[in-house]
Amino acid sequence: MKSLFFALIFLTGLQAQADLQTVPSVDLSQYAGRWYQIARNPLVFEGDCYCSQQTLSAQPDGRVGVFNSCNKGSVNGTLDTISGFATSLDPVSNAKFEVDFGFPFKGQYWIIAIDSTYRYAVVSEPTKKALYILSKTPFLEQDVIDAALVQAAQQVDTSQLLYTVQTGCTYPPQ
Repeated sequence: MKSLFFALIFLTGLQAQADLQTVPSVDLSQYAGRWYQIARNPLVFEGDCYCSQQTLSAQPDGRVGVFNSCNKGSVNGTLDTISGFATSLDPVSNAKFEVDFGFPFKGQYWIIAIDSTYRYAVVSEPTKKALYILSKTPFLEQDVIDAALVQAAQQVDTSQLLYTVQTGCTYPPQ
């Protein structure tokens, strides 16, 4: 079984906590595309990933295609990939998704903060164990990271945050 960021996206999110608040609205046309992982809370199934990214694409059936990749062990390590689909659980806001990678269980992907220009997004899941700070570019200025952290810390523990290496990376084609 592959172990990379988002490979088992929030599969620990089986026990809902009502107090996790998502953003009021996500424009999926702006949200689609490649997102680079800037930081994450550690989860057992993610392993030692570098150059982590995800590409989201609108599908004709209304779902969102999800393609995740990372290099195992180093920026030059073996490319690990997984793909699946996300289905909106709240079509009004498009901020809550159920992700299916073909396993017997599905994960949760809740957008809890997003920059007004979609430079970054903060994603978690109902149990608040998972936390991801994502960016449309491999690097963010520190003040932008700080703004994302402030938003994340309002709902999720950020004390264990790990920063993802994105320097020297080569990414698979979109």
